[in-house]
Amino acid sequence: MVAACGGDDGSGLCPLDVRSATVDANFGRIELDALIEATGRFSAEVTGLDAALQDACNNISTDLGGAEGATTQVACQNASDAVEAKLAASPGVTLIVTITEPVCSVSAQAVIDCTAECDVNFDASVTPPTCTGGELSGSCSGSCSGECTVEGSVTCEGSCTGSCSGQCTGVVSGTCTGTCNGQCEGTCSAMGPNGECQGTCTGTCSGSCTGTIEGDCSGSCEGTCQGSCRSDLTGSCSGSCSGSCDVAFTEPRCEGGHFEVDADADCKAACESEASFDVECGDPTVVITYTGPGSADVEAVIATIEENYPAIADAVVRLPIIADATVDLAGRAGAAANAAVEVGVEGVACLAAAATAAAEAAATVSVNVMVSVEVQASVTSN
Repeated sequence: MVAACGGDDGSGLCPLDVRSATVDANFGRIELDALIEATGRFSAEVTGLDAALQDACNNISTDLGGAEGATTQVACQNASDAVEAKLAASPGVTLIVTITEPVCSVSAQAVIDCTAECDVNFDASVTPPTCTGGELSGSCSGSCSGECTVEGSVTCEGSCTGSCSGQCTGVVSGTCTGTCNGQCEGTCSAMGPNGECQGTCTGTCSGSCTGTIEGDCSGSCEGTCQGSCRSDLTGSCSGSCSGSCDVAFTEPRCEGGHFEVDADADCKAACESEASFDVECGDPTVVITYTGPGSADVEAVIATIEENYPAIADAVVRLPIIADATVDLAGRAGAAANAAVEVGVEGVACLAAAATAAAEAAATVSVNVMVSVEVQASVTSN
């Protein structure tokens, strides 16, 4: 019925840009206004991620002598083909790719504020909402029992997302003071039977370092972390505590899950979607080493992947979160349609335009998830 009424077809019946993150629907019906506004956020977020993913894939492809793609699907296929072609021309080489995916979190306060606006019966005393499928985190002025994440240039005894200056247990890429086991871009004091370094590397070590590292570390860092350090803790946390705090969390967030609130179903669906679009994620890191004979082709593959793959890893994490955020909204389309009919012709037209925008964005999400996984497979399977 809604689709038959036209929609965003140039008729001028809908005065709203339903693909805009700032669309402001004021029809006076929560179920209709919330769905249109959330659709705008959904469409804009997907458009932004699609552009970032296409740019990253085009960069990889052109860096390796491939063509640019006019669509994300073509761009990422070109990137996969270019990586595979370069590595096929380097027999005996195996890439070791270690990807640290970002930790994503959603603001509890955003859910609370949004819900209080659209449901007058919402009881703020239930805050913070229940975090399901993850754990609450935030600033803890008391004792933290769980994991403490500190950002910046900090002393770290845990997992460092960034650059570690100190002892690294894991795959490294940087200046190693000690014994380098892997590839040495420079001079190595002792070589192994397969051409890898097994001694002191004067230059950049890509592999494992028995000693101290100045560079990227995919494992545990004991030293100074330039980035984000996350470690187990029971006691005072000077950053963000994930787990439990013996006093109330300040600015509580849900990491790796979503919030449950007790409110009007339409309001709840809209607010949980809005909060998911505001999800904050850390920076993913990619550390690549290889075994076998080095070559200019191998070095080119490693350089472009290290530069551009974090954007692809970010899309891999964010796209499912954004897609999940729309599930509840889709279930409320019937209520929104009833409200649109009561509002009149503009309400029906805007809902039809929103339905079209949501369908197009959902299709983009599906394609982007597929192509990002394919690029990941081409990188990690060699």
